Amino acid sequence: MRPEQLSVESLQAFVAVVDTGAFSAAAERLYLTQPAISKRIQSLEATLERPLFERQGRRVRPTEVAERLLPEAREILARLRAIEQQIADLDTVVHGRIRLATSHHIALHRLPGPLAAMRARYPDLELSLAFMDSETGVEAILRGDADLALATLPDDLPGDVEAETVWTDELVPMIARGRNSETPLDTLERLKQWPAILPPVDSTTRRHIEQSLSAQGQPPRAAQESPYLEVIHMMIGAGLGIGFLPRSMATDDLIVLDWPGSAITRSLGWVRHAQRYRSRTVDAVIEALQSR
Repeated sequence: MRPEQLSVESLQAFVAVVDTGAFSAAAERLYLTQPAISKRIQSLEATLERPLFERQGRRVRPTEVAERLLPEAREILARLRAIEQQIADLDTVVHGRIRLATSHHIALHRLPGPLAAMRARYPDLELSLAFMDSETGVEAILRGDADLALATLPDDLPGDVEAETVWTDELVPMIARGRNSETPLDTLERLKQWPAILPPVDSTTRRHIEQSLSAQGQPPRAAQESPYLEVIHMMIGAGLGIGFLPRSMATDDLIVLDWPGSAITRSLGWVRHAQRYRSRTVDAVIEALQSR
């Protein structure tokens, strides 16, 4: 191996290909052409004198060498980024680029105000937004692929991350207004007879809902799933079933039902890697979120 030929660009391309599973998708992520990605991977393979990927049609699969290289490559890139931020923080003006992972719901319903405030106060601050579900956002923090994640906070956080609640949602059962004219039923009876429309089974929000349902002796029936609360809102409004949404999402076409159990809540907030350098840009974003 010739370590002097290892480059940041080749490692960035390598990590992007692993994460996306395809050279074309990696090129889109890094705003490069596919030939440029291929050239960087070929250069890295020549340096290591080992193949890094096995081609499977349009997809690629990491070799054993790539699997061993991946955590080291992520760590190198994270350290280099930390050095860049420490140098940037020597200036008195907040500037630089921060990679922010956020769920669609938070981006639509919670971020517009803080983003506008940040833009006005820190015109030299560049925000790169990546939309993903909350669980994937926490994983991105652990991998070093994001500087800050805005997510539904899990009940048990990994040891390497720190988090703080910024918003709290109360989740309430809702149905389409047109369905309320049918035979009167209480909420638990509706849950017995109608399909539930819920977030994915592996999500924190789903677990909170199911825990409350179980406490009432009522597991969800024939649940339909969507990771997007806005899609669940649409499906409920179309009369396809009953679902639980943040009270703030109630609209004229939906009716909020009484819930006999304890309030179902979830915490939304920021997550970052506890062992990484906490830059001035990250602090500026956190301050804007918490002074909403």
